[in-house]
Amino acid sequence: MFGVSFALGAFFAGVVLSESDFSHQAAADALPLQDAFAVLFLVSVGMLFDPMILVHEPFAVLAVVLVIVLGKTLAAFGIVMVFGYPASTALTVSASLAQVGEFSFILASLGVTLGLLPPEGRDLILTGALLSITLIR
Repeated sequence: MFGVSFALGAFFAGVVLSESDFSHQAAADALPLQDAFAVLFLVSVGMLFDPMILVHEPFAVLAVVLVIVLGKTLAAFGIVMVFGYPASTALTVSASLAQVGEFSFILASLGVTLGLLPPEGRDLILTGALLSITLIR
């Protein structure tokens, strides 16, 4: 009716529902679906993974993993310290952000679709994300 995507409509519905009196019941009812969608998401990401990139571009993969794990950790640590929190809090926050989130896959796909990122870049991001999740968890 308003010309927006299904995903955006679902997002707005979730925002409205979270502010209602039924939010706890909806969260409890959706918990089994949450696990199913998490498995579906990880399987679909795994299907995009090309293991040959580890053979063809090992140094590029290593560089991406180092940027993800060390770069994000140091950046998060510095930002938390700048805001005046203690080092223990900064270490906790930086350790929890030392991997890639799901949004990076969306951005990488959008970058390839718009021609801003070559498919090899998406493969490096995907491989770096999978390796960082494996290392951190």
